[in-house]
Amino acid sequence: MTARDDLVARLLAARNGGPLVDPATEAAGPETLADAYALQAGVIAALGPVGGWKVGRAPGQPAVFAPIPAAAIRPSPALWPRAESRLRGVELEIGFRIDAVLPPADATDFAARLAEAVTPLPVFEILDSRLTDPQGASALWKLADMQIDAGLVCGAPFTGTWTREDFDRPSAQLTADGAIVVEGPATMPGGNPFDLLAELVRSCGEHCGGLQRGQIITTGSFTGMRFFAAGTTVTGCIAGWPVIGVTFVA
Repeated sequence: MTARDDLVARLLAARNGGPLVDPATEAAGPETLADAYALQAGVIAALGPVGGWKVGRAPGQPAVFAPIPAAAIRPSPALWPRAESRLRGVELEIGFRIDAVLPPADATDFAARLAEAVTPLPVFEILDSRLTDPQGASALWKLADMQIDAGLVCGAPFTGTWTREDFDRPSAQLTADGAIVVEGPATMPGGNPFDLLAELVRSCGEHCGGLQRGQIITTGSFTGMRFFAAGTTVTGCIAGWPVIGVTFVA
């Protein structure tokens, strides 16, 4: 077993209640983007088929991405088991379901064809980490740990007409047990969700099997990272779309 294989095994064990991984003591941690993506590939190979992706971008940086296991993607309203997210983090986001063959990256009408191939929907990204200090971990460690993703809760797909500009500053509301946590027009530091989707399509390639029809792409938070107590019911709404909800099992 190589040092990378051993680290993959311990990241998997941490998902099942084993000891968390401490980046400060790891000699085989990711030093490059390629290292981080290789660790992702090792973990997802053991978790089963890919059902979705998260993509995000820090201001001034290229987009980075991580696969999401199909088993961790659930319809709203969802009950989220305690064992599957010790941190109980939530981000309210716009996702896109892949419904048709995606256009080649060099297509002259790439954006128009991409819009025709996907359907937007509201999602909660559920956050968790297999690291001892996820907030203090380096960007490469977070990327190796699937960008601290634990799964998705998906609302009903949007059935009306839409344009990229609809996602520049949509209204967003997040509540916890009925109390408003966030409300009002919202933007994402990483940029427009459709632009992030486009960057993922252009850059993902064959990583972890590549992008496939039926997968859900989530594109970054309109409400920031929020963490909740066990037993809390969280609801969210974007741009007047149907409310989505998740309850963290106590």
